[in-house]
Amino acid sequence: MEEKGYIEVKIEGKIGDKPIKPEDIDIAEIKEIISDVESFLYPGRSEKSDRPHISYKIEEGSVKHKFSLPISAVLLFNGLTGEISNRETIDFLDFKRAEIIEKFQHKAKEKNIEITFSNSSSDAKILKITKDTKFFNVAANYIETEFILYGKINAEGGKEPNFHIITKEYGMLTVAATEVQLLEGEKRLYKIYGIRVSGKQNLSDGKPFELKLINYIEYNPVFDRDELNVLIERAAKKWETVPDVDAWLNGLREGGYA
Repeated sequence: MEEKGYIEVKIEGKIGDKPIKPEDIDIAEIKEIISDVESFLYPGRSEKSDRPHISYKIEEGSVKHKFSLPISAVLLFNGLTGEISNRETIDFLDFKRAEIIEKFQHKAKEKNIEITFSNSSSDAKILKITKDTKFFNVAANYIETEFILYGKINAEGGKEPNFHIITKEYGMLTVAATEVQLLEGEKRLYKIYGIRVSGKQNLSDGKPFELKLINYIEYNPVFDRDELNVLIERAAKKWETVPDVDAWLNGLREGGYA
């Protein structure tokens, strides 16, 4: 049986003029920290499903969130937090882990608390996040590209002309358009349509946003190879801004987006 160890997330601060204590922590906050630690260690869906047993307890000493788990996971945690501390940046992390550390940074700044990550490793590295540290992800978190989307158009209009399209991949999306684009041609409301749009794609979850209509495409489940090649050529230039495309795509697959 593998040796056990622990990792600890210590919260220090005050509520009013009194030091924070375990009984001051709401169960929602406890649940969030447990989820964040799990995702930091095992960011992908497949990793979570195969992860080892982890137990949790909260202790005095300000507030100590303590996780008991196999030593291999402790060493992983120690390596990651140590590297963050040494580099004083989170730009090298994958999107999910960087997002979690940035969340802790926002909490430290907003609540004026100190968050210390430590562990039971014999070569334990300590990472401290305070209101003065700057563990913010400055790497690009989206790319600008073009999309072809298919779905049902279920709303049109608005003070700033737009329409909503319900897609299988991303749910409901809002697309900006001109009045001329909305009025020309046949009525499209409640019909299945394809659309070509420009916009941004979130590198964390793959979802498009800030979309603008280029043109409508008559719904046809058989793709146009020439049209596809044009889009691939345009998108390839945008992907050059993503440091590690394979890692990003693997993250989406493990997170259930592909």
